[in-house]
Amino acid sequence: MSRHDADRLTYDEVTIFGVPALFTDLRVDRSTVPDGVYRYEVRYSDEFGGEPVELARGIIVDFFGTVLTREPIQLPISGGLELNDGDLDFESGCFSLAEFQQEYPVSKKQVIDFFIADDTALHDLCYSQTEEQDKVSGCIGHLRGDFGSGKQFFTTWWPHQNDVLNTPEFKADIDRTVNCLREQPDSPLRDFDTMKCCCTYYQRSCAIKDAILPSYAFLVESKQYAYMLRCAPTKGEYNFYIYCYQRDTFEEYRAQLKAKVRSLAKKRTKPER
Repeated sequence: MSRHDADRLTYDEVTIFGVPALFTDLRVDRSTVPDGVYRYEVRYSDEFGGEPVELARGIIVDFFGTVLTREPIQLPISGGLELNDGDLDFESGCFSLAEFQQEYPVSKKQVIDFFIADDTALHDLCYSQTEEQDKVSGCIGHLRGDFGSGKQFFTTWWPHQNDVLNTPEFKADIDRTVNCLREQPDSPLRDFDTMKCCCTYYQRSCAIKDAILPSYAFLVESKQYAYMLRCAPTKGEYNFYIYCYQRDTFEEYRAQLKAKVRSLAKKRTKPER
């Protein structure tokens, strides 16, 4: 699948859910999309005459096109947002990306992105580590909680690094993030039964090996923070742990972990001498 430089394309002017946007029927390389611009892909369905039916971060099969916006769109936990008649409207104009950026200012709207943590190198970040590891990974602290009888929501905050990173900005972000997850109908933080269904559905991808209780890992990202969510849908136990990280530091540490895994894999493939 070839992908194109976002700055070298000419786009159709569209609106998506009422939000001004750009559209191309080509795949756009995410790495070429500048900060303050958000990239989504659209899926079509043969059952509906080739009409667009879903907006997502990425589409593999039945790709219809790419949408760029200045305002982020909150996607559901499943990652795909249904498109109905009128949700994607084509206007009469055409834009370059630079013209679109000049026409529409950066949006202050904030959304969260939810991912299955299928990278097992991340699973250790769902647990408490040493103080030195907290520093290099940007760990702020963790939230432990349970659902009580099933639909209640009890939490306790556990600070890391003497709570020095627990700023007002972070407090506002984790509050917004947890509330958003609580509101999503298919979120593992909705209630106990929904967590159990979610973990069962994704268990092959995100089950944590050798966990004392059956546990599953997810990654949630906001603009400035990353949250590793460990879910344990067992009644009578704590049901979730949310480990909170400064996103920039977390991404650097994650890249180091990936490089280490690749290096170890490369060593294993070398023949013995």
